[in-house]
Amino acid sequence: MHTLKILTRTVPGSVIAGLLIVGSVGVAAAEPAPAPAPVAPVQAPDAPGPGAGAPIAACMAPGDSIELRAGLGALLGTGSGAIAGLPLAFVGAIPLGIIGGVIGAMVGSTTYAQDAWRAPKGC
Repeated sequence: MHTLKILTRTVPGSVIAGLLIVGSVGVAAAEPAPAPAPVAPVQAPDAPGPGAGAPIAACMAPGDSIELRAGLGALLGTGSGAIAGLPLAFVGAIPLGIIGGVIGAMVGSTTYAQDAWRAPKGC
């Protein structure tokens, strides 16, 4: 009886974890490889030059929005919270899934706000 209880708790978590890993590998493999960056000429450290030590500005990706990032964060947080709550049976998985979803949405929207603040205006 005890072995059956352990199996009913670990097998669904293992299946979900495996699906998340396979899904993330598939998404990573579908993205094209980035083009190599051009090599800058070597300059003496004390020689003044244009852009010496200046950070490279990057624009936000097209289609990137606060709703998208908050939604993805909530999805990942809900899944992680539910998996973490499975040892407490489904009674623990539901509240931890909700808490994880709220935290994930907050993290996702915060990362968007930080990136939007750092992006140069007019991109």
